[in-house]
Amino acid sequence: MIMNTKRFIARASVGVGLPAFGAAGLIALAPSAVADSVFPAAGDESASATINDLRATGYDVRVNFLDGTPNVPLYECQVNDINNPSAPNVPPSKTTVYVNILCPNDK
Repeated sequence: MIMNTKRFIARASVGVGLPAFGAAGLIALAPSAVADSVFPAAGDESASATINDLRATGYDVRVNFLDGTPNVPLYECQVNDINNPSAPNVPPSKTTVYVNILCPNDK
């Protein structure tokens, strides 16, 4: 009878410990997920800065000019959208992102 009690206590300890560890694990992973999201937001900076930031992170960047080929420097253009069709766990070195750009073509 004593052996059964020990097994019950061991099972209860493991059952209580796992949820606590699971919550701690999720909390511990949350900061790293936020730290890894260096993806610039569309419109926060010039198109050239956004492209440079993405390439520096390791992404393969494809540019879509929404109004045709611009006749102004890329730093005068703004990013309309950044599309990353890859799964979240794919490393940047194996990911192609598509950057949609709008430029003032009046010069």
